[in-house]
Amino acid sequence: MNYYIRFFLLLIGLALPLQSFAGFGGPAHVQVKLVQEEETIQPGRPFWVAIHLNIEDDWHVYWKNPGDAGMPLKIEWKLPPGFEAGPLQWPFPEKFTVADMVGFGYKGEVVLLSMLSPPADLPSNQPIQLDAQVKWLVCSALTCQPGSAPVSIKVTSQDGMPQTSQEAVALFSNARAKMPTSHAEFKTVRKEGIVQIEVPNADQEPQSNNIVGVYFFPEQKDVIDHSVDPTVANHKTDNRYFVNLKGSDEIGAKSQILKGVLVVHTQQGAEENVQAFDIDTPIEEANDDLLSVLDHSSLSSNSIGIKSATASQTHATFEGGLALALVFAFVGGMILNLMPCVLPVMSFKVMSFIKMAGQSRSLTIKHGLMFSLGVILSFWALASAMLMLRAYGQAVGWGFQLQEPLFVIILASVLFIFALSLFGMFEWGMFFASWAGQTQAEKATQSAGFTGSFLSGVLATAVATPCTGPFLGSAVGFAVTLPVFQSLLIFTVLGLGMCFPYLLLAAFPSFLRFMPKPGAWMETFKELMGFILIATVLWLLWVFSAQTNTLSLICVLAGFLCFSIGAWVYGKGSTPLVSRRKRLLAYAFVALFMFAGIQAIIFPRASWYQDSSLAKGQKGEWQGWETFSPERVAELRKQGRPVLIDFTAKWCLICQANHMVLDSEDVEKRLADEGVVKMVADWTKNDPVITEELSKFGRNSVPLYVLYGKDEKQAPIILPQVLTTDVVTQHIDSAMNSEEVALTP
Repeated sequence: MNYYIRFFLLLIGLALPLQSFAGFGGPAHVQVKLVQEEETIQPGRPFWVAIHLNIEDDWHVYWKNPGDAGMPLKIEWKLPPGFEAGPLQWPFPEKFTVADMVGFGYKGEVVLLSMLSPPADLPSNQPIQLDAQVKWLVCSALTCQPGSAPVSIKVTSQDGMPQTSQEAVALFSNARAKMPTSHAEFKTVRKEGIVQIEVPNADQEPQSNNIVGVYFFPEQKDVIDHSVDPTVANHKTDNRYFVNLKGSDEIGAKSQILKGVLVVHTQQGAEENVQAFDIDTPIEEANDDLLSVLDHSSLSSNSIGIKSATASQTHATFEGGLALALVFAFVGGMILNLMPCVLPVMSFKVMSFIKMAGQSRSLTIKHGLMFSLGVILSFWALASAMLMLRAYGQAVGWGFQLQEPLFVIILASVLFIFALSLFGMFEWGMFFASWAGQTQAEKATQSAGFTGSFLSGVLATAVATPCTGPFLGSAVGFAVTLPVFQSLLIFTVLGLGMCFPYLLLAAFPSFLRFMPKPGAWMETFKELMGFILIATVLWLLWVFSAQTNTLSLICVLAGFLCFSIGAWVYGKGSTPLVSRRKRLLAYAFVALFMFAGIQAIIFPRASWYQDSSLAKGQKGEWQGWETFSPERVAELRKQGRPVLIDFTAKWCLICQANHMVLDSEDVEKRLADEGVVKMVADWTKNDPVITEELSKFGRNSVPLYVLYGKDEKQAPIILPQVLTTDVVTQHIDSAMNSEEVALTP
């Protein structure tokens, strides 16, 4: 039991440094500067400055109430003695909806104002530097990143009346036009969980019949239910109108004042206007004389929110919460052991337990823990790299390592050399035994065994992670939306699920009593596993060829020939029976052939990242399939044509098995009869468009199969990750015959 305690304490100790990813600073995505309105300042006379932000496209920062998640923009002044800074003046924000979470903030260009007050005894004609630190959280549809920047301006004090800076006139004028006004007299009442804002009849207010959009941005959290859009109703006798908000549970218990910004979109002819009103009123109880707030037609507020595909697309969410995600991750991790490319590695682990049948139980447990440590550390490394890249704005997903040709060929090379060892061309342990001497040979072999168990865990993770079997897709997709520590917790449980069967066998070797006793059959079994590894290498070479070109594949084969010669020389010249001089000569030849093999493989590397000659959707297996494009999908849906999208990758073995189902005669005929347009989203190489599309369905990995029906308003169907002919045809029937199909988990 002490081994288990030490193992989990080690995992906790290794996990703590990974939390630092939560606050690392990558590209800012935001440029900020400080601008003064007047050319000079006058002692004792307040003056205005602007915090001017330019935000990168597809990113946004947050208002003083960020909404369901986020962090408001902050400014920390560093002013000379006697100077005072007034509160920030915020322009009215926009509504952002990402993955069913509502946020309030700004995109593009935004200007916040602040009034600074200098001391009355400020000396004249003296330059003064004003400093501040601006902090923000900037987010895209895929990730968020904290940032900060120092800003400063130099002002000069003069006794005369300051002159307005001509360069700043337009900036400040536009900024003030976006500030909420508070000249209207508003009244707020509450009834049956609804909060109603009464907008009085005034010439400068928008007329209720011209309103095309409305939204309320509360300053307090947990007051208004963001998921319910406001509604608008007219008064029966005059031009007053009422904005009805759905109150949260907190509205009756704690909040007696409604504070926020009411934004109203109106349209008169072709002209569209936006007005923002500052609301700060007490909440009164409604009486019978007031307009009923419960029976009004709904008015959409889409024109107030983001007008983008990100906000309007359907998002599939994981509704089970963190606890269910952990369960799914553990079960999905165990299922990873059944992936075809993982079976050889796992078989060796089981065989090692059989070999140790006569050894002490403590030794078996140590080997199981080392294997598990290799698995979990590999999951942490891959998950941390993915989260870091996403935080830096890179559109990557789970299995991203196999989108990189260099990683694919390194993995293929390791498996190829491992296969040569299984065929008996050389033995890994010979190196340790020959250098250890007679008295240390046993200790060296044991050390090599622990290293081998650890590396087996690393290798198993490397070949298992590209595919997401049942339960795993939702858990991984949910993990990347969580804070770093919770996300890593899910990946840790995933790794524990993968190594759990081997920890169980290590702790209870009696479970293997049904296996035959160690003997000559194990050598034959080892050689058979070598052929399976060669099959895995061929699969990786197929992936590599799809990512690169024919010349690169030929160079890889030449490199593998060099590796084979080097392994053969090593096997012949590294035995203890060979003299020291011949061993050193053999090692020199091994190094030469290994170097030649590496150089042959990387020789055409510059061409790896050029477009492959096998264009997607034009040749080979993708005949009859269109290349995925969000614009093309939108066009087909407007035409009322059903669409099936196959999110796939060459390195995903489940995807390849499912392709045989999709290409079967029965499925092909059913799709053709219904006029379904087939589209392939090939994720073999990194594609930010496909990554973003996956995230809209709550996924971060492949396979994913999305089926749109004929009705443009109909929600898409997500097919299971493992397909059969019956499953596909049943979902086609549902999409074609149901008027309204819910998004399946």
